[in-house]
Parts: sequence; structure tokens; C-alpha cells
Amino acid sequence: MLVCVPWIGGETPERILAQILANTQSSAVVLDWNTGRTLARFGPNVRSSPGSTLKPVLLQFALQHKIVSAGTVVYCRRTLRIAGRPLPCSHPEDRPALNAEEALAESCNTWFAEMGKRFTGPELDKALAEAHLPHAPMQSASVVQRQLAVLGLYGAAVSPAELAQAYRELLLHAPQDGPVLRGLKDSVDYGMADQARVPGMTVLGKTGTANDVDGAPSHGWFAGGVRGKIVLAIYVPRGSGADAASLAAKLLSSGAGAGLGR
Repeated sequence: MLVCVPWIGGETPERILAQILANTQSSAVVLDWNTGRTLARFGPNVRSSPGSTLKPVLLQFALQHKIVSAGTVVYCRRTLRIAGRPLPCSHPEDRPALNAEEALAESCNTWFAEMGKRFTGPELDKALAEAHLPHAPMQSASVVQRQLAVLGLYGAAVSPAELAQAYRELLLHAPQDGPVLRGLKDSVDYGMADQARVPGMTVLGKTGTANDVDGAPSHGWFAGGVRGKIVLAIYVPRGSGADAASLAAKLLSSGAGAGLGR
């Protein structure tokens, strides 16, 4: 159900979202943090690989089931290759050894590929099923497939609505002082999702850039929210996670005058 509530000066989230995303070919969904109701929706109901937006969802499962711990440290050489596919990290070189929170903030592919090795196929299948994210069966997934799945590059294809709902559950139920929510805040404050940063507002979020077929143009995602206010997911075809995060910042800024996120 679409709920058209006033946001600024009589404007509705639906209208503001349409204005921001006009001429971008993007799709987005905005949910009420508390009720899960759809406040706004724009664009086609696409479904694509989630890229790195899947990392926090699977990290929370891995922490709960002791697959990894908050203090698990992985050394990153920034030159990851999986089955010949280059997946280099772009985070700063001055911190090569990262724990769970730091790896999430910086979206370290090497750290999460190591986490993928530690998942079993049934565990990965259960994690995706519990998040209600459509995916191929993972019970017999190889090590390479599990690594790529954790990076959001294999097996799962999601819509903005599905990703937004998964993030709402994550933001509501992950420990507030745990590495996942701290990592999502750090991601926006200084990490890979910093294009979503809005002055005076605490935003939790994650970007993702992926392609559905090797050699095809990439697409970008941003998923996250403002505690107690809204949760959103934005998909940008032929774009990057940074592009999606920039659109999220515009949307969140449009609500600042009405007290969003204060």
C-alpha cells in the first residue's frame, strides 16, 4: 500500500522522489522505518544483483552464527582475484588489516571473500532465505560461488522493494552497538557510501556496484536509512553505487527541513 503523507510544504515523498529521479532511469522505494509501509516508489520494478549492499545482511547472519566475529581481522593486499576475475579493493592503503566493522565501512572485498569461504552452502542459503531475498539454491555452491555470493555477484537478484525490506529488518534488529550498524554509519561518514552523507543527519547505509553478466555495463545501488524515520533503496542502471548514494543524499536533504533524521 502506498501512503502519501506530507513531507515539506505539502509535498509528498512520492512527488519529491519523482522530482529527484526524473530523467535518471533509476528505481527507488522509500519505507516507513516503524511500520514498513511504502511511503514512495518510483521507476520500474527491476531485479538485479545487489553487489556490496548484500555484505551487511550476510555479515549480521555470520556474526549471529559465529561464522566470523567482530574482531576477525583479514589482511588486504587490494588485489583480489576470484576465478581469474579481478575484484580489487579501493579503500585506503594505510590500513591493510581490517576487522568486521572496518571492512564493512570500507567495503573490503578481500575481507568478505574470506567470510564467503567460511560459510557453508546451507548457511548461505539460510541467510538469504531469512532476509527474504530471491536467490538460486546455495546448498551445493562451490567455494568460488560462495565467495562471489557474499560479494553480491552470484546467485541473488533483488528489487528495490526487496532490498529495502531486508535493510529495514537489519536496521531494526542488529545490535545498535554492534559492528554492522557502526559499520553502516562509518560507511556514510567516511567510507564507500560517503556520497550519501547529509550534514546534521545520521545516515546508515551501504553502496553496491555490480553487473549481471561479465562485460555488461555496471549498475549501482544504495540501501540504508535514518533511524526512526525512513528506509530506502535506490537502483541506478548503467551507474555506480556512488551515483545511487548521491541520489539518496538529495532525497534525504529534501526531508531535513521537516525534521527528518533530527
